Amino acid sequence: MTLPAAPQGITLATAAASDFEALLALRLRAMRESLQRLGRYDEQRARERFAETFDPAHTQHLVVDGRRVGFMVLKTLSHTMRLNHLYIDPAFQRQGTGGRLLRWINHQADRQQLPVELVALKGSEANRFYLRHGFVAIGEGDWDIDYVRQPTGPSVQAVRRMWAAVQARDWAAMRCVLRDELVVLWWTSGERFEGADAFVAVQAAYPEGWAIRLVECERLEDGRVLSIVRVDHGATVHYATSIFKVDDGLIIGIDEYWATCETPPPWRTPQAFPGLAGFDPLDDPRAVAP
Repeated sequence: MTLPAAPQGITLATAAASDFEALLALRLRAMRESLQRLGRYDEQRARERFAETFDPAHTQHLVVDGRRVGFMVLKTLSHTMRLNHLYIDPAFQRQGTGGRLLRWINHQADRQQLPVELVALKGSEANRFYLRHGFVAIGEGDWDIDYVRQPTGPSVQAVRRMWAAVQARDWAAMRCVLRDELVVLWWTSGERFEGADAFVAVQAAYPEGWAIRLVECERLEDGRVLSIVRVDHGATVHYATSIFKVDDGLIIGIDEYWATCETPPPWRTPQAFPGLAGFDPLDDPRAVAP
């Protein structure tokens, strides 16, 4: 299998049939803790499942500084890219290797305008990892969760560039992705901005101390782009849901709705409503710097 040049610092090497035992052992080391939490750690069952899908031609060793630190199985089909396996040896985890590799896979998928599909074990830290890199859960079984990441086209890329420029306070870069005749509606405050310069000016004048985290950025079926950003400003947390109109790579319209993160009212408690439970909205792996 021929792949484009791997990300910096990682060498991809095609596996051989004789690598089965070594890769199985690596997979068991990587999954042992998660499987034990679920009461599902069974080496014989793991051997049988891995043997059913082991395909050396699509299996790549991940080599860093001459040492195998993990492996992946990535297949490119006519309609999708399928990441069947991605494991980093526990001794080499939390060093950025998995993140660099997944960003590279996503980049290849964007170039080919293909989605990426994968499955993650319930309860595994891998779920937060994939959510952080733009994957969306689309279904689940008894033990696994199905994920997909849709490719980012020019319209989504324009919106992402805008938010990245805002977070960087790079107002010239922000202006470059806006049409002169941009119209922005802030529906929750009843404000209308006509012209790109007016919108950039109000962003630049916003009282400092804020940080943006991009939660969602997806193309809608009608061609518009939906984004959700979290804005941390001191002790206050806001959310902005924005719908963008993009033409020829430039943003020409934005409808934006703001909300403030707040505690629920006293009458709405888990004791009063069985099935209701609280959670920490700031503990969201999707919310990353744009």
